Amino acid sequence: MRSAAVRMLGAQWAGAGVQEAGSRAARAFATATFVPGASGDASGVVSAVDALMSHDSAATGKDVADAAVALAYLGTRGNRRVWGKVLEKAASTPLDGPSLANLSWALSAANVDHTRTLAELAGPLAASLKSLSPAQVSFAVEAVGKSGTADVELFAAVTELAAARTGDFKAADLARLLWGFGAAGVQDGKLVKAASAGLVAKAAELGGREAAQALWGLAALRRVPDAALAGALAKALKAGVEAPADAAAAAWALATLAVKADAATVKALADKAKAGVADLSAAQAVQGGWGLAMLGDKDGAASLLGAAAAAVQKDPTSLSPSALALLHAGAVVSGASLPNPVSDFAAKGFGLAVEHARHSRGSAAAAFHADLAEAVAYASGARHRPDVAAKVASFVSSGPDGSTLDVVVPADANTKLAVLGVEAEALATSGAVLGGSLAAARVREAQGYKVVVVPQTEFPAGAPLKQRAAAVLGAIKKAVPGLAAMADKLSREL
Repeated sequence: MRSAAVRMLGAQWAGAGVQEAGSRAARAFATATFVPGASGDASGVVSAVDALMSHDSAATGKDVADAAVALAYLGTRGNRRVWGKVLEKAASTPLDGPSLANLSWALSAANVDHTRTLAELAGPLAASLKSLSPAQVSFAVEAVGKSGTADVELFAAVTELAAARTGDFKAADLARLLWGFGAAGVQDGKLVKAASAGLVAKAAELGGREAAQALWGLAALRRVPDAALAGALAKALKAGVEAPADAAAAAWALATLAVKADAATVKALADKAKAGVADLSAAQAVQGGWGLAMLGDKDGAASLLGAAAAAVQKDPTSLSPSALALLHAGAVVSGASLPNPVSDFAAKGFGLAVEHARHSRGSAAAAFHADLAEAVAYASGARHRPDVAAKVASFVSSGPDGSTLDVVVPADANTKLAVLGVEAEALATSGAVLGGSLAAARVREAQGYKVVVVPQTEFPAGAPLKQRAAAVLGAIKKAVPGLAAMADKLSREL
C-alpha cells in the first residue's frame, strides 16, 4: 500500500489546481522551482516513494504520478536515484491522462532535466487531451515546452483544442500555453491568435505572473502583441509582479519585442528585479539587465548586470556566449561599468555570438546578405560584375571585438558606415526589427560606426541591381542624416 503522505502530497494538485503555485518553476528564465512548502517527515516520504517505486511493487500509473508530485513538492531534485526509479516505473506502467499531466508537471517543477521522458510522454498526452482539464493541458504543454520537445502531434492537438474551447481556459492557462509553445519554438499562428484573444477577453484575470509568462512566450515566438493585448499585459505588469524572475522575464520580453513600454511599467519591473537581485540566477540577471537597458532604466540595468558580472568573476562558465553577448550589449547601451576582465570577456562573447549567427545562416538568409552587399557595391560606384565582386570582398571587416561585419564602407576619412542586414528569421513575424538587432546596432555605434539597419522585409530582393542600390541609398539617407548629401549624389549617378 502506498504511503498516506505520498497520497496527500500528490492529491494537492490533482483535485483543485493548487499547482498554480508550482507553475513558477517553468516561467521565463526560472532555474529554480517554487512549490508550496511541505512539513513533516520528509525523509520518511522519500523512503516511502523509494519503496513504492521498487521493481516488484504493484504501483499504478496514479501512484507513479503522485510519487513524482510528492518529490517535486519536497524539493528533492538532487536525489537522482529515487527520481531514476520514478522514471523507470513510469516507462513500464500505463498512465492515464491526468497521471501523464501530473508527471509532466512534477518533472518540470522539480527541474528534473530528462528530455527523453517528456518526449516519450508527448504522444500519450496528445491522445489523452480530451480527458484533461484546461489547466492540466496548459501545465503539460508548459512542461513539454520547457524540455524543448516540439512534438508536432501534441502541439497541433493543443492548438485545435484551445481554438475550439478558448472560453474554457483561464488567463493563466492561456499564458502557460504561449510560454510552452515559445519554449518549444513551435510557430502556430492559430494558437497565438486564440490565446491572444482569450487573454484580452479575460484581462481582468491577468496578474503580473501571467503577463510576464505570456510576453515571454510571444517574444520567443517573435510575435509582437496587438494593441489590445499589449495594453492588457502592460496594465497587469504595472500593477506589480510577485517574483523578481517574473520582472526579469518581462523586461527581456518587452525589449526583445521592441515594445514601447510606459515609464511606470518599466519602473515597476526594475524595482522588483533590483529588490530581489540576490534571488536571480546569472542568466536571469543578465537577461533582465539587458532588457532594462534597452527599455531605458539605467539604474535597474546596472544592478542586474552588476550581479551577472559578479557571477562571471566567480565562475566564468556561469554564462553562455549568447548570455555574455547580452551582458556586453546591456552594458554598452546602459553605460553600466563592468570590471575590466569581465568587460573584455563579455565583448569576446558578443563577438563569438555574432560569428556563430553569421556562419549558421540558412541559404535564404545567406542569399539576402549577398544581395545586400552587391547592392551597396553598385550604389558606391561599381558597375561591372568583377568590380562589384571586388567591392563586396573589400567591405568585409573585423570589428574591435574580433567579429566580422559583412558590409563596412568608408564614407570619408573619418566615417565608417556599417550596413547591417537583418534576415527574415531574425525579424518579428510582422517584419519589425526586434530588440536583439537593435542592440547589436547600438554596440556597433559605440564601436565608432555609423549604422544602417536594413531588414529583409524592406529590401527589394530579386529586383534589378539598380533598384536594390536605390533602396540601400534611401535607407542610408533615412538612418544617417549626416550622409544624406552623399546618398543623394550617389542616387543621381545610378
